[in-house]
Amino acid sequence: MLDLAGQLKTLLETGERFALATVVGTAGPTPRAAGARMIVRREGGHVGSVGGGCGEAAVVQAGLEALTTGVPRFVRVDLTEDVTDESEAACGGTMDCLVRPWGPELSPVVTAVLESMAARRPARLFTCLADGPEAGGMVLAPVDGGAAGTVGVPPAVWAGLSADKASACVKSLRATSPPGSGRPARSAAKNEAGMVQIAVGGRTIPFLVEDLEPPPVLLVLGGGHIGLPLAEMGKTLGYEVVVVDDRPSFANRDRFPRADRIVVGPFDEVLAAYPVDRATYAVIVTRGHREDMVCLRRLLGRGAGYLGMIGSRRRVAGILETLRREVGQEALEELHSPVGLDIGAQTPAEIALAILAEIVQTRRGGTGRSLTLTRSGREGTQPCRPA
Repeated sequence: MLDLAGQLKTLLETGERFALATVVGTAGPTPRAAGARMIVRREGGHVGSVGGGCGEAAVVQAGLEALTTGVPRFVRVDLTEDVTDESEAACGGTMDCLVRPWGPELSPVVTAVLESMAARRPARLFTCLADGPEAGGMVLAPVDGGAAGTVGVPPAVWAGLSADKASACVKSLRATSPPGSGRPARSAAKNEAGMVQIAVGGRTIPFLVEDLEPPPVLLVLGGGHIGLPLAEMGKTLGYEVVVVDDRPSFANRDRFPRADRIVVGPFDEVLAAYPVDRATYAVIVTRGHREDMVCLRRLLGRGAGYLGMIGSRRRVAGILETLRREVGQEALEELHSPVGLDIGAQTPAEIALAILAEIVQTRRGGTGRSLTLTRSGREGTQPCRPA
């Protein structure tokens, strides 16, 4: 939902009706996981993807039919055909997709998603999977603050289904949120999606549940030659990019046109006031030893999801030895330095790629090994290639 929210808002503002296809279940290796979505427009164009190839073509056709009939429908995409030179789908699994026509009635949910993410408030999205006219109806409920209506926390919003079902979804969220935690018991770190059964009026109804968290922050400390490609690639990967430098000539909109925020000021002062949490991925690429030390002293032990520092082994060793005497070895264990995966990087862009590869590995739990090495006797360990 997050990757299409902006496009959905644009379509809704024009008044155009469209179909929204959602992957609601998978079996075996498939190109997309549950929660993947695609917008199908009346002329047959589409935004987003549920996997590509002939399977996606079938979903587009179902979307066009749903726009004509006004009725939601489920589509099973079978990708289990034998792989040949003519195969368009070479994954070997099946996907169940729910296709529902939408118009302005979806606006409250889309607006709430965008507002929640902009305010960096986690939320839970429920999509109804029951047969009938309410299939595909959505409820967005706030996670932080516990119950809807808490001061500073927006109430739940819904579209395409009844108030009693929306209320049941909100109750299920409260039941799975530890008191005072402001966070559901299930992990939301990867915007995971799964099916749950929710009791409504004496019967249970299946819902697809997605925990939506604000995009992770890539905190680029240094606007030099490594910071440039790091910020650009980070934005392409979906991070909220924040660039910090104490030199206005290096931290400015001309150099970083796609950055979400550019902060000019002393590193010590900026980082002292900057909120750091597990969704913060900080990379220290300043111009010198002194600035590196300032950044490390401000970031160590604050719970960042990733903390990396560029530098030669000699330079890094000197910095670490100084800090080891100050804070102890244990406090330095969170630091990635020298930074990045060993891919033989030489150019600034290659170095930025190596750094981001390590960040993605840290965030997603990868091994950093070549996927080719997982082939022999490791069926299922390699993700399906989209057709």
